[in-house]
Parts: sequence; C-alpha cells; structure tokens
Amino acid sequence: MKRNLLASLLALCAIAGQAQGTQNSNSAPLDSVIIEGIVTNILEGTCFQILYKEKEDKYLKKYQDVVVKKEMFRFAILPKKKEELYYLAYSDNLLQIYVEPGLKKIRVTGNGACAPHYWYVESENFEQQEINAYNQFVKENLSDYYELTNKESLASMRRFDTSLTQEERDKAAQEFRELFPMVVELKKEKYNAAMIDYLKDRPFSKLMAAELYFILLINKNQTIVEKAHEIFKKYPQEAMDEQYVAETKTLLNADKAKIGRQLKDFTLFDRKGNKHQLSEFKGKYTILEFTYVGCVACQLVKPVLDDFYKRNKDKVEVVAIYYDTEKDWMAEGVKHKVSFHEWNDHARSAEPVAAYGVRAYPTFVIIDPNGKILDIKESASGFYEILKKYIPDAEVEKKLENARNS
Repeated sequence: MKRNLLASLLALCAIAGQAQGTQNSNSAPLDSVIIEGIVTNILEGTCFQILYKEKEDKYLKKYQDVVVKKEMFRFAILPKKKEELYYLAYSDNLLQIYVEPGLKKIRVTGNGACAPHYWYVESENFEQQEINAYNQFVKENLSDYYELTNKESLASMRRFDTSLTQEERDKAAQEFRELFPMVVELKKEKYNAAMIDYLKDRPFSKLMAAELYFILLINKNQTIVEKAHEIFKKYPQEAMDEQYVAETKTLLNADKAKIGRQLKDFTLFDRKGNKHQLSEFKGKYTILEFTYVGCVACQLVKPVLDDFYKRNKDKVEVVAIYYDTEKDWMAEGVKHKVSFHEWNDHARSAEPVAAYGVRAYPTFVIIDPNGKILDIKESASGFYEILKKYIPDAEVEKKLENARNS
C-alpha cells in the first residue's frame, strides 16, 4: 500500500513542483527550518515529495515538491509549536525528518542507490539523533541484515520503475519475492535479539516504542519477552496513550488464545453502536477475520468470504474484527458493504489482536459451536484451508482451484 502511494505521488510531480519547492525555500519566513540535502546517484531534475501526516489522519499528505539540482535540494518547513515529523519520499523510500521550532538548519546526505537507513540527517533533534544512533548500530553490528534490507529495498524500487523494461521489472519483482522472506527470517533469528539488547541501554524514544512493538509482534522467544518487560518499565507515564506504547503494553500482558482452548471473549461494537460478545454465537461455527482498512489481501478475499457466508449462514457466523481507529473503520463500512458482521472496539482492537496472536493480515480463527478454538491460520490461503477442513464449500474450492491455475 505504501509503495503504491509513493508511486502515484511521484508520478504526479511536475514542473510546477520545481517552482513551488524553490519558492518555499528561498522566500521562507525567518522562523522557518531550512533543510538542505546533498545526494549522489540521483538524476538531475528528480522530484522528491515532502509528506506529512496529521495526528487524526491515516494516510500521508503532500506538503510540497522539491527538485534535485546539481546533486542538491533545499526546502523550508514552518513548524508549529511542537515537534513535527515529515517524510522525504524518493522512489520507493521514506526518510523521516523531525522538525521543531528553534532548529535553524537540517542537513541531509544520501545515496539514491541505498535504502533510507544509509542516509544521514544531521540535526539537534533528539528523535533524529536516536534514528542516527540506531542506523549506526545496525551498520556496525548487523551488517548482513543491513546489506540484505538494502538489496530488498532496491529490488522493490526497480519493480515499479517505469524507465525499465517489463522484463527488467519482472526480474526485480522476482528478486524482491526471494529476498523478502530472507529478511523476515534474519530478523527473527538475529536482528530481534541484538536490537532488544541495544534498546535496553537507550533512553525512551518514538523509535524505541515502534521497534519494541514490532519485535514482540513477530517474536515469542521468552528471553526476548522478559527483556522487553524490563525495557517497558523505562517508558514514561505520559507516553502510555501513544499508539505503539499502548499496543506494546497489551502484547506484554495479553492472555494468549490457543488452539484447543475456549475462545477469548471481548466486547466489540457494530457500526450502529450496538455491543457484541464473540461468545454470542455459541451453537454455530464462528469464523473471525482479523483485518484492517487498506489491507490488499483482505480486500481480495472479502467477496469470497461474503459469498461463503450467504450460502452457509445457517451454520456459521463470520465476524471481521478491524484493527483500525473508529473513524477509518466507519468509513470502510460505507465503501465496501458486506453481509457478514464487522466489529471494532473503537480503540484499534488491540486487545483482541494481541490475545489471538495476530502477526499478519488477514488472520482467520475458527471456533466450534461449543466455543472451542479449532484453528488459527494466516493469509487468504489459510482461510481456504480452514474451510476445506471444517466447513467444506464446493464454490470456494472451485474459486481456489481457478486461482491456482490462472
């Protein structure tokens, strides 16, 4: 989703953006923060997008365009009364740049042939310095992961590069598919253990909050979980309502659901505001789909799931649990109407997600008529496996066979 957004944004960058970027930096108010960059392996005239996101927004918005001239670019940000996060979007990458009142100048150095962690942002901002320290640690101590993620990023960029032939893009896409699981495996085997030891000696930061959350999300190693508990104790009380902090707390304290045990029940809401419990469907099979707005794989399986429910609702209930804010979840109901249930807890459904150990989307859980968890499967293929084993449906199997042969 992020990559498609960037491709669309960069495709829209035109000559007008060049004028805008130049004007904004040269005629900027005196209290603006000037951001100057020196880049290599970037074509003359390349357009970067400067993006930002308001707190209540789900997606990034364009702030302005900036164009590379003689391996340099320059733009200005007029910050408000607090720290703000902007993103420099180049090709398939997003470089984080923190801006706050009082900063006079920020210098960026980068290489267009490298992923963002190879770039450097010279700034007095604390969060920016923590990002720099993190990148330096990874470079010095996890060089294999550092290099592999760069190869993956470059392959991902090339698969959407319209200056390449279709054959070259297909080759890049195949390379990306091969590298992606290697990165995931290396993260599990080596990166997470090294990173948890690194974080324990760092002060609390937004980077720490995000890293610890994603480490716990994909890693169940007890030693790592115990170290994560110790790191979490360092979190300041005023940060407890931040997204990653709140969800990390949930992950650390969740009583995990397991196959063969009774379901973990939660109070959720439909879009009319009615309260529901997962246990209200006892007497029927219940399929839970953990999903979120913008999940491409979830959208692909949704019509099949809807057709299945219409044919089998005498014996099965389907509940989609959305990992989204109430605002985004409500909007989704207007865009894509379905006949099965769609619920949310008005707080990103973090507790159900943690309790059922959701690490990928979609994730499907099937519960028998007595409330016992029969199986938990990830991805659309997991959905087909569950149905084939517990609630056979000839139409679904036919669609699966057609998809495999196409």
